[in-house]
Amino acid sequence: MKHPLRYLAAIAVLIGLYIVAVVLPDAKAYEKEMKQKNIDYYESRYVDPEEWAQGRVCDKLLWKCLPESNDTKRWQKPLENGLDSFELTKEVLEKEKAIIQRWRDEEDGKVKEQSMKLSQLSEGFYDRVEAKKFLSKMEQRLAKEFPGFWRDVDLDVRFRWIQRAMNKAKRFGSDPKQNNVIVELCARIGLDFDKDPKWDAIVKFITSDPKNIETHMGVAIDYIDWTIFGKTESAFGYKITDWAMRRAIGKLPYPKKPYPKLNAQRSR
Repeated sequence: MKHPLRYLAAIAVLIGLYIVAVVLPDAKAYEKEMKQKNIDYYESRYVDPEEWAQGRVCDKLLWKCLPESNDTKRWQKPLENGLDSFELTKEVLEKEKAIIQRWRDEEDGKVKEQSMKLSQLSEGFYDRVEAKKFLSKMEQRLAKEFPGFWRDVDLDVRFRWIQRAMNKAKRFGSDPKQNNVIVELCARIGLDFDKDPKWDAIVKFITSDPKNIETHMGVAIDYIDWTIFGKTESAFGYKITDWAMRRAIGKLPYPKKPYPKLNAQRSR
């Protein structure tokens, strides 16, 4: 055979033409068909604002509208680690600052290590300060994000609710000390959303990727804000687009209002 490369090239061209003429159209048609099936499948499971309001004391985004707000016994239980009576006074904050400086000096070799007992006491004190700081931070954040969210709810009840939400993170294998997204999520759909069948898709989505639980919680919040409250910007300050919601596509019900394209957002 004098010109074997010509024959190979011709075969490659024929294969390419076959792919363009037969395979690609079939693949696109299949993709379109499956996408439509997914839309049809999910639309019957879509949680709209009316469904969101079911089971709530009222249909507003307020703490007193959450189902658990009526459970008075739940809010009589004090905060863990004695945080009810632990105030972030000037003296407390100065002591925490001194503990942090001591730890830095130890790392730099400027002082000898503390005794085990003293070290444990310092860590325990530091943890209590940081826990109370977090409760205060989240209480203020929700008040700013949802004006009137707390209204006349006592401060100790606010903190107890936030701490219960933090503990909810353990249910999903997440670190409650680092998790503010679970508090945001519970503010929208209640502490016991994992027991409510209408949020099954949200629960499955959150637990679908154990290594990225916090990320999925954040996406779930954006999804709820987009589908139920009609927000176009996330609670964390970025525009909700198809790219931002890429983790949710195919795993959460397709919204009735499509996500805007990322390129469309950039071109504005």
